[in-house]
Amino acid sequence: MATPNRQAPQPAVQAALAHVVPLEKTFRDAWKLAGRFREAEGFRQYLRRRAAFVVPAVALFGLVSVACAAAIVILLADRHPMLALPAMVLAPFVLVGSFFIEALVFFTWLEGRAISQALGRRGKNLFDFGPLPRVPWVLTALFFALPFLVLVTVSPSAALVLILLAVLITLAIARFDR
Repeated sequence: MATPNRQAPQPAVQAALAHVVPLEKTFRDAWKLAGRFREAEGFRQYLRRRAAFVVPAVALFGLVSVACAAAIVILLADRHPMLALPAMVLAPFVLVGSFFIEALVFFTWLEGRAISQALGRRGKNLFDFGPLPRVPWVLTALFFALPFLVLVTVSPSAALVLILLAVLITLAIARFDR
């Protein structure tokens, strides 16, 4: 009888890892959000009426994701030529991960705004941000904040422009989406 070379991870270790990096829960939440989009006509109509805000925001998410992935490649390849290949392998994960996190938080925020509007709970302030979405902080740090900090070190001007565009889109939605 052969013995395994490695021990299987203990359930407690797996549970602790799942608690710290809630990847499965985040994917489940995203899947539920997509299901609510498919099933809830009100949410679909809310997004259709706000396509002038949603489409540029999604395009900006793509731009930010590409910039973060490129920044990782540039930073590592500049350090040493042997780091170019690992950077190229890492880039698609940064690209997809950062886009996923940005889109999940944005559409969760819009869903909360749609629910608030349907229930008549809109704020009377000049900028109505509505309820804040739940943010998967560990995944946000890994796939968005860290790559964005790399972008800041590689190209501060590009990072500043992207931040300003993101703030402007958010403010425009909070101000004009009534």
